[in-house]
Amino acid sequence: MGTGSFSQSYTGEIAILIPAYNEEERIEKTINAAKNLGEVYVADDASTDKTKELAEFAEATVISAPYNMGKGGVLNFALPKTQGDIILLLDADLEESCQEGAKIIRAVFEGADLAVGLFRSHGGFGLVRRIASFLLYLQTGHYYRAPLSGQRAARKEVWQQLTPFASGFSIEVAMLKKANHLGLKVVEVPVDMQDRSYGRGVRGMKHRCSQLLAVIRGLRG
Repeated sequence: MGTGSFSQSYTGEIAILIPAYNEEERIEKTINAAKNLGEVYVADDASTDKTKELAEFAEATVISAPYNMGKGGVLNFALPKTQGDIILLLDADLEESCQEGAKIIRAVFEGADLAVGLFRSHGGFGLVRRIASFLLYLQTGHYYRAPLSGQRAARKEVWQQLTPFASGFSIEVAMLKKANHLGLKVVEVPVDMQDRSYGRGVRGMKHRCSQLLAVIRGLRG
């Protein structure tokens, strides 16, 4: 689903903001696909590879962090510099599947304050996701099926209410907790996206442990 189904009836500006750190293998494909959704911005988190150069080559507007800030920090840095009435956050590793973000944007058109992409991440056990959903339910009374999804859209004024974001990988769960506290309408939107698989080896276990610790920090804040 491209932008054609909604762009002709919408006169405002749609911005796509992609936080990226050392994503040279995937960033160009993700940007080229995201161009079908709106103006593309890349928040480069002081990458040490060719992420910035490839993003510029793909004609994205690159917002470069002065040092490595982590996901939440670089989005806090870049979001105020992003021009758009509706801003969609997308992870850098989605490649062509990021075009499914059109469905997330549409949910905002249809009345959601915050729309979250719901899809099953490839690889892994889903354990951290289930723990995050359970802990969020205990704190908010709402059961979110995609508590860790970074694919989220909102109008700029809503993003202003939700910032500053929590640091690092705490950003997603802390954002949902804040949205619930503010009484915002959160809608989870099924999308057919594909992200990077960390697998079930040592690397995957380290990634999930880092995620779990971040979830706990985000909900305790």
